[in-house]
Amino acid sequence: MLPLIQFPAPARMVSEDVADITSGIHGLAERVAYKYAAIERQHRFRFLFEPLRLLMEQGFVARYLAGENPFPPSVEIDPANTCNHDCEFCIYHSLHGPGRRERLPDERLFSLIDELRDLGTKSLLFVGGGEPMTHPRTVDAIERAAGYGMSCGLVTNGSLVDAARGARLKQAATYVRFSFDAASRETHRALHRHDDFDRIVSNLAALAAADGPCTVGTGYFINEGNWREIVPNARMVKDAGAHYIQFKTYSGLALDPALHKRVLEQLDEALDLAEPRFDVHIADRLFENQAFQVRGYSRCHFQAMKTVIGADGWLYLCAQKRTNPAGRVGNVHEQTLGEIWDGVRRRAVVDGLDLVGCPYCVHDRQNKMIEFLGHFGAPHRGFY
Repeated sequence: MLPLIQFPAPARMVSEDVADITSGIHGLAERVAYKYAAIERQHRFRFLFEPLRLLMEQGFVARYLAGENPFPPSVEIDPANTCNHDCEFCIYHSLHGPGRRERLPDERLFSLIDELRDLGTKSLLFVGGGEPMTHPRTVDAIERAAGYGMSCGLVTNGSLVDAARGARLKQAATYVRFSFDAASRETHRALHRHDDFDRIVSNLAALAAADGPCTVGTGYFINEGNWREIVPNARMVKDAGAHYIQFKTYSGLALDPALHKRVLEQLDEALDLAEPRFDVHIADRLFENQAFQVRGYSRCHFQAMKTVIGADGWLYLCAQKRTNPAGRVGNVHEQTLGEIWDGVRRRAVVDGLDLVGCPYCVHDRQNKMIEFLGHFGAPHRGFY
C-alpha cells in the first residue's frame, strides 16, 4: 500500500470565511481612502471631479444613443500654444516647444464662442496647449461666453492672473484653477523652470479675495520632485483663501511602491487641513495606483460629449489626442464647427479609432456607462 501524503493544513480556510477575511481596512491606501471618504462627504463642493456627473446629461446621451449627432455640451479651447513656463512633467510640452507659437486670432476666438452658443454648448474650459493667459484676449473671451450664459472654466499656471484680471475672472468665470504644485521658490523653479513663485501666491490670494461667485482652487501634480511639499502647499493654498486643492498624478502610470507610500502619508496629513471653507480633493488613482485598463466598449462614446479646439485651429477628437495629428477632425480656419462635426473627416476618424492603441482613458468610466445604456439586453434585467 502506498503511504498517504499528508498535506499541511491551510493557515485559514477560505470559503465562508471570505467575508471576515475581506472585511475592514487593509493597508495604508485603504486607511487614507476611508479617511478621505468621510471628509469628502462634508465637502462644500462634492463630486467636483466625479465622472458620474455624466448622469446629469441623460437627455444628450439619449439623443446620441438614438443615432443623432448633437454637438458636444462641453468644449475645451486652447487660446494659445505659447507658455511662459517650461514644466518638465507637462504632457503637452511639445505644443509649446521650439517653433510652436500658434494662437487663435482674436476675431476667430470670438466667432468660435458665437458658434458654440448657437450650437447649444453649455460649458467652455480655457486651457492648453500652452498657458491660456498668454493670449491677451482670453479674459475678454470668457466674459463674452459668460454673457451668453455659458459656464466657463480656466486652468492656468496663475502667473498672469494679476489683480485686475482676477477681479474680472471672479465675476465672469465659473471656476479658475491654478496649477500650483510647490511650497518653495526652489521647488517651483526646478519644476516650472521659471522664477515667479511669489507672484503666483499673491495672484491666488487676490483672486480668492475678489468679489464674485467664481470658485477658486488649485491642482497639485504629485511627482518625485515635490511630494515632500504636499502638506505645506495645501496649507499655503488654504491660507490664500482658495476654496479647494486637488491632488493628482499621471493617469495610467503607477507610482513606485516606495514613493506611493510616502505620498499616502503626506496626503493623510494634508486631509487634516480640510474644513467647511476648504475642500481637499484626492484623485482616485492615487489610492488605486494601477496602470491596468481594458477599453472593451464598442467605440469611444465620450468623444461625442466633449471636444477640443486647439490653438493651431484644429478640432481634436479629445484632449489626449492634442499632440497626435491622427486625432484631428477638421480645422476651424477652413470650416465652421457645425460643418466639422457633421463632416466626413470626423466620421472617418471616429470609425477608425483603435481603442487598444489609445492612451489610458481618463473618461473610461463614462464610456462604460454609455456603452451599458446603449447595449444592455440581459433577459433578467429586473434583478439587481
